[in-house]
Amino acid sequence: MRSFHLVVCYFFVLFLVSHGYSCFAQDTEEPTIAQANLLSKAFRDAANKVIPATVKVQTVMAQNNNPLTRRLTPFDGRRIPNEGLGTGIIIDPKGTVLTNYHVIESAEDITVLLSDGREYKVTDKKIDRNSDLAVLTIESEEDLSAVQFADSDAIDIGDWVVAVGNPFNFESTVSVGIISARWRSVGDIQRGDFLQTDAAINPGNSGGPLINLHGEVVGINTAIVSQTGSNSGIGFALASNTAKWVASQLEEKGKVERAYLGVSIEMVDAKLAASVGAKPREGVFVNTVNPNTPAKQAGLQAKDIILAFNDRPVNSPTQLQSTVERSDLEAEHEVTVFRDKEIIKVPIKVAILPRDFSDTAGNFIGGQPALYRDRELGMSVIPLTPDAADKYNYQGFEGVVVIDVTAGSRAANAGIKSSMLITHVDDKPVKDTDSYIEIRKDSSLADGIKLTIESEDGHQEIVIKRSAR
Repeated sequence: MRSFHLVVCYFFVLFLVSHGYSCFAQDTEEPTIAQANLLSKAFRDAANKVIPATVKVQTVMAQNNNPLTRRLTPFDGRRIPNEGLGTGIIIDPKGTVLTNYHVIESAEDITVLLSDGREYKVTDKKIDRNSDLAVLTIESEEDLSAVQFADSDAIDIGDWVVAVGNPFNFESTVSVGIISARWRSVGDIQRGDFLQTDAAINPGNSGGPLINLHGEVVGINTAIVSQTGSNSGIGFALASNTAKWVASQLEEKGKVERAYLGVSIEMVDAKLAASVGAKPREGVFVNTVNPNTPAKQAGLQAKDIILAFNDRPVNSPTQLQSTVERSDLEAEHEVTVFRDKEIIKVPIKVAILPRDFSDTAGNFIGGQPALYRDRELGMSVIPLTPDAADKYNYQGFEGVVVIDVTAGSRAANAGIKSSMLITHVDDKPVKDTDSYIEIRKDSSLADGIKLTIESEDGHQEIVIKRSAR
């Protein structure tokens, strides 16, 4: 009987070996390798889901102005004459493509190339410079593959993402990374909340999708921070909720109607929080309430801290702005405010952001030069009022206070930080935002802009100059 059992075991082993199994190992793979393969499959499946709806946007330029190196090269890299390249996504099977405005800016002719080789001429375009988005129309006789949008508010720091696009004209390139920060503002893009990612994006990726592991679009790849013009681990994608909303506005109305409150605001840092008895990084601080605005009519006040809008917590100026601008113009909203160490509710009805709310460069906030957005340098300043002097401990000085610095901007790279006081520009005294604006008109990045700064670190002089090319 024992011999019989041995024979049976022998043939059973032969069967296992012939079918790729072993009697001496419980698994054909190490558990860690199996897990890695599952993650690889997730990346692969996500990319394959979106690649058919990711297109190349090819342009013939009216000027020597190549988008290949524009937004994704913050230091104005090399120019390639006449031709431009970017990426886009199909958002409607009938032939609607979403991309960055800077991809098609100044284009005389625009061609959309699908991943399967089909080509279409763009027959119509609608643009929104403020968010750097454009909606293109192509005519197809059959339905096209279209992307699905995810709720970008649900994505968080550390989540896996995949970037897809045509960097340096390498079609359908896929790179992987994580979300490294949220609610960023970027360069001279006036309206938009950006996801920061370390997924490799490069010139040519502009307008392409940043997707989650379900293959859903969470952002539109728009900008990088780089000294070289290529990826250095910090990229920015316009959040999908904003991109989807802007696209729908352009399709339905041909323009974007944004809601607004009419306040200038800043982050609540530890120093500011301590001075008013609030918690740092909770809410946004109201510097000024502009006249004849929804905020003024509702009774919002300077020194208020806005904690939430319609019970949705807001902890950065970009987050509040993005939340408000997409809100219903017909409905009444509720603003949660911390005032005099008490939490109150303020009902408010927003209005359409008026065209004259800012100058042609989008610099003035509130129709008056109380807050000035220096887009060339990438920072916002407010006048040093008595209240501001007390808050920032600048009694006896004159100048303007920096309240916001855009990540990757010239100001940020030069070491300018929020709460610094600018007392002179090019050795000329600054008394308020009006004088700052006048002096800046005659300053030049080519020659270098000299800023005299006071801060908690003492007196210093900083020169900001355009990088050599």
